[in-house]
Amino acid sequence: MKTMLMFDLLTAKKLARSQLLLGVVVALVLTVSTGSALCIMPLMALMLAYSVGFTLVAFDERNDWERFRLTLPLSRANVVQGRYATFVVMTLVGLVLGMAVTAIVYGLSLALPQTELFAGLFEGMDWQIALGMVAASIAFSLALWLVALPLVARFGMTKAVRYLPLAFIILLPIGTVLVQKAGPPPAFVLDLATWASTPAGTITLVAAVIALMAVLTVLSCMLSVKLYEKREF
Repeated sequence: MKTMLMFDLLTAKKLARSQLLLGVVVALVLTVSTGSALCIMPLMALMLAYSVGFTLVAFDERNDWERFRLTLPLSRANVVQGRYATFVVMTLVGLVLGMAVTAIVYGLSLALPQTELFAGLFEGMDWQIALGMVAASIAFSLALWLVALPLVARFGMTKAVRYLPLAFIILLPIGTVLVQKAGPPPAFVLDLATWASTPAGTITLVAAVIALMAVLTVLSCMLSVKLYEKREF
């Protein structure tokens, strides 16, 4: 896994720099246009994970690196595990950079309180909301590729991108119907929301979300390993 991860990181080095710059620009534009800095962390984590991660997957297929790796002293499990590690690293790097950009913007808003550009960007934001955005950034960044990578492992990038829209087309109407028929939220949902707004509730809920995403990552990786081992090139 370590060898595959290092190979991916070396390949992604130049690409990550350009995507990082693009992510900062897009995050700042959305921050100013929406009047809120809440979007910085999720956007940075999403852009770095998806743009770098899926570009690496596309490089594999375009340059026939998948076949080449079969000649190296790497098991198929090592290849899949290394690729998952790459996506996790890119997500965390994007999140950390998003925190840094958020901190810089916050510092500027304190240093230039009369500047209209920074007015209201952090209105109503406290440590609980910031912590919730960390959990949301991790969850949103991981959610799509936990579904996508098993398909890539089984069918390859070209075929997988054909099935992903189909999956969302099927799930979207089902989700819409369920939401429409759900009616008012039950009492326990309201109680959960109230509890989550407390300091202890926020910390517990964030930890639970991160733990859940870690478990789903392991399960998705195990499924991808099984599918990749059966794939013929």
